[in-house]
Amino acid sequence: MASRSGKLLKPGYLRVLWVISALVFAAARETWANHVHMEMGPFLGVVLSVAVDPANPETLYCTAYGGGVFRSRDRGTSWTAINQGLPNRQVFSLLVDLAGLGLHLGTDQGVFYSTDKGNSWRLLTPFLKDRNIRSLAIDPEDPTLLYAATDLGVFQGKGEKWTKISKGLLSDDIRKIAVSPRGALIAGTFDGVFKKERRASAWVPINRGLEDKKIRALATDPSSSETLYAGTAYGGVFKTSDGGRRWKPVNRGLLNSTVLSLIVTPDPHKALYAGTVDGVFKSPTGGAEWFATGQELPFTVASLAFDPKDPRLLYAGSGGRLFRSTNAGESWQDISRQINYFGPGPLSAKH
Repeated sequence: MASRSGKLLKPGYLRVLWVISALVFAAARETWANHVHMEMGPFLGVVLSVAVDPANPETLYCTAYGGGVFRSRDRGTSWTAINQGLPNRQVFSLLVDLAGLGLHLGTDQGVFYSTDKGNSWRLLTPFLKDRNIRSLAIDPEDPTLLYAATDLGVFQGKGEKWTKISKGLLSDDIRKIAVSPRGALIAGTFDGVFKKERRASAWVPINRGLEDKKIRALATDPSSSETLYAGTAYGGVFKTSDGGRRWKPVNRGLLNSTVLSLIVTPDPHKALYAGTVDGVFKSPTGGAEWFATGQELPFTVASLAFDPKDPRLLYAGSGGRLFRSTNAGESWQDISRQINYFGPGPLSAKH
């Protein structure tokens, strides 16, 4: 093989070039699969989940795939790593129960549980030990009943007892799980959106009008059990107002069609927010029109959350950093600067 100068390349150089090409190709495939390349940042991984303690909104939790779990007791001014009991730091999602007493953590080795605000973790059930837990949800009528979206289907369970509930799904590769206010399950997959009513035995597809079936994000409207939003890989945001019988695109003003996260804040400051690979967009009109927010933010926003007691207080995970807005997205500030990587000390462990 000759170089651009015409000189022959030695076999050693050829091997190096082959390895570099393979790595570049692998990285390109990884980037394509996730639709974005995100820097590691202070949280030592990509921030995939942010959760606010509903009982005490000053307490936040942040999960970073590669960095583990972090906790803040001052709305993000300072952070502490809380990874005691975890086999590794490959964490996808975190769910705070409705009373703020228990934490459920989705990892690439199952679901872990904490009863002491994350100071220690234990495996919830061996049944899910080898599953990648992408998303978690709580049943609104039974807070002890959990749902998990995994790479091997949807599961439901209480404590250590879990069962698979994937009948009717076209694929076991589930990206998101959500629950409507009436308890209907919504699953986001790369084959579209599927719905399972509380007493139904199987899932049914609800994809009419859904032009892009690669679902990255789901959001339910807290004031309307029939209104759902889906964020897609290429087609932006879709909305249904009839429980999924028909979807329509709602992308006017949305400048990027790759949507990674969605939230709907409640009244009196109700708004729809979308995290994209080009920042955060806000729609105060249920998707009818979007406005760009946060020039301070980096491009990719994989996770969004809001304070349940003050919906104007928002959090956005971008790469390995976390940002906070106190004015409904008008401006953002980086709150991932002060981090204790060594874990909680004896005093904090008692709180």
